[in-house]
Amino acid sequence: MVQFFGSGDELRDVLVPYFKAGLENNERCLWVTGKAFNAEQARSALRAAVSDLDKRERDKQIEIANGDEWYAAGEKLQPHELVKGLEQRERDALELGYVGLRTNGNCAWVSQDQWADFQDYESLVQKAVRGRRMICMCSYCTDQVQGAHFEVMEHHDLAVPSALSSRRGSIPKGAFVDVTDAVHAVTDATETTQSRDRQQRTFDLAMIASEMGTWRYTVADNICIYDANAQRLYGLSDARFHHDEEGVKAKFHPDDLELMWSRVAKAFAPEGDGHYDVEYRVKQLDGSWRWLSAWGLVEFEGEGPQRKPVAIAGASRDLTKLKQSEELQRLLLNELNHRIKNTLATIQAITSQTLRSARDLPSAREALSRRICSLAEVHDLLTVRAWTGANLTDVVRRALDAFTPSQVETSGSPIEISPKHALALSLALHELATNAIKYGALSRPEGRVGVGWTVSEGILHLDWEESGGPPVAPPTRKGFGSRLLEEFVVRDLDGSTQLNFDVSGVRCNITARL
Repeated sequence: MVQFFGSGDELRDVLVPYFKAGLENNERCLWVTGKAFNAEQARSALRAAVSDLDKRERDKQIEIANGDEWYAAGEKLQPHELVKGLEQRERDALELGYVGLRTNGNCAWVSQDQWADFQDYESLVQKAVRGRRMICMCSYCTDQVQGAHFEVMEHHDLAVPSALSSRRGSIPKGAFVDVTDAVHAVTDATETTQSRDRQQRTFDLAMIASEMGTWRYTVADNICIYDANAQRLYGLSDARFHHDEEGVKAKFHPDDLELMWSRVAKAFAPEGDGHYDVEYRVKQLDGSWRWLSAWGLVEFEGEGPQRKPVAIAGASRDLTKLKQSEELQRLLLNELNHRIKNTLATIQAITSQTLRSARDLPSAREALSRRICSLAEVHDLLTVRAWTGANLTDVVRRALDAFTPSQVETSGSPIEISPKHALALSLALHELATNAIKYGALSRPEGRVGVGWTVSEGILHLDWEESGGPPVAPPTRKGFGSRLLEEFVVRDLDGSTQLNFDVSGVRCNITARL
């Protein structure tokens, strides 16, 4: 018999039931794999259908081997010797008590130089099996034969056209048909293969673009096979991953194992719908963690009480960027809550102190309004920089712009300060300027205010000096401004404030640890 295939799925769909039937019929089996479906994949797929496959392999009822290990690739073939070897295998099988021999060989290993001798071998095999307890099937990739379908079929009596379709109608997958009837089916093989290849390339590109990969896990051998994309996502160097306890603990994040196993149990429940959906972290080759979303559908066999899971096929997608965005959003929300609380606490303190020191309600309203506006100004300044900080020059300018800027002179190098420092300094400067315009240098056109700052060993020194104003006398009672400078500012700046009511003008020195 001959089988034409275009993918590993087509080999699996035909050869798994082919060998399962042979094993159940007590035949000795030989499966030589090759292109598109190697020995490990063949063994895993057959194990899902034949639960005691491992025992049958140990008992030598079936042998599964890779073609590159089995065939002498590149050597000149000896067709008659090869047939004699096949006939001897049949005799050995009968002597061991088996009812016959069943074989399949993937012919991808045959080179152009070997092609003629191999077709002679195929003809000899076809003649040899007649009258013997032997079934032989050869599998040819449609890419390999490249229009030589007719030549191949001339050396076989039956064809299994799993990869082909006929213009005159569909041939059931796995059906055995006479070669004469199959001729019409293979005429479109090349075109069909090319179309399928294009579809596969489209699928592969779509999976890469969407950062997704596919996998298939079989219960019988506890092995999951990952495609190339999934290997990259899971940080694997091999397509085959054994889901034993040691392997799972090394690959999956310990905090996610309980959820993962609970979702697996739910999907495997015989009474359930078999849907699997979970998010977890997997360790990469460099030791980092990647967030993945995995979903799949369980394959069951049997009905009612005998229904049991045999495999699960699915896909996984990279969620790392989404999780990072969610974490950033959480941090930003926490930061926003923290800032709102701090702002409300500051406003509450300003309100309380303003009302306590005000002469009457109108003056309290005016003072409170000015102070809140000053706070709002520095909030605007920080918002422009996404609350990462502010430049001290900008903070001083914003705090004093509402007064008489022509009478104020500033000096100091550009210094980046934190949001906390910006808010405290802005309030301090506003109070000093308010006092200066009401009682000090800014109350006269000739009055001047100098604001300068330096940094030494991580300590900010900011000096406020008034001149040209009316004579200064120390206040008879401590007002809001003094309390703000001596209490709130010191607390927020982790520094100190020295306020001096010199007769020639108010002096204030503020220090802050940057």
